[in-house]
Amino acid sequence: MSKILCPDGVERHIDEVRDSEFENYPNVVLKALLAGQRPRKKKDPNKKPRFGVTRLTGLCLRKSYYDLTEEVPISLEKLWIFSRGHAIHNFFQEHIPEEENEVFLQTPFSAFSAIGFVDVFSNNILYEFKTIERIPKQPKPEHAMQIQSYFSMLPEAQQKDVKKLVIVYFSLSKIKTFEVEKRNMLGYLEARGTILTHALKTSTPPPREESYICNYCEFYDICFGKKKSAKKVKQPTQTSL
Repeated sequence: MSKILCPDGVERHIDEVRDSEFENYPNVVLKALLAGQRPRKKKDPNKKPRFGVTRLTGLCLRKSYYDLTEEVPISLEKLWIFSRGHAIHNFFQEHIPEEENEVFLQTPFSAFSAIGFVDVFSNNILYEFKTIERIPKQPKPEHAMQIQSYFSMLPEAQQKDVKKLVIVYFSLSKIKTFEVEKRNMLGYLEARGTILTHALKTSTPPPREESYICNYCEFYDICFGKKKSAKKVKQPTQTSL
């Protein structure tokens, strides 16, 4: 990320924004929001790609493609939502043994590798934390597939010891947990990752996976080649911790 969409509607480089000030965003707030944010590093096209699990289990592979090839400025409002999610995550990290949180997983496939971080793996239970505006009645499919993918990426011997998979949703006022069934996702990850790898090599976006979510996608203009209507209802925002 190197560009910020500022409250005045102007896109600015992140380094310029660090020294700026806007209504409701004094400089001390901006510095905190932008702490740790760095411009995106260029990928070596000759190296075998590595894809985060969320890129492969998300609702639209075409969005993952654009996220890797295009740069769309992020608003300060959205940056605050992400920062709030990370703050909640950091709160739990302080009280959970280091070896049980942010457990790194990697599974190699022929054309790419899938990688991910289990939020918490404690007492043989996998936990995935999500901050969200409104807690859903059922776990979101993409979140279920994410934690199922992490389970699938564990060594088989370790999978046998896993008691359950749990998604924990956090809103500003509530916490709710959902247990998700165990499921082998390796075939799904390989299929999605192979499509994405080919798309990047050929500079050809994967087919659209259209839904109402398209109306709120930051890549809508690029994907459809037209401008979004100004009359869009704000979508509840969620972040993966």
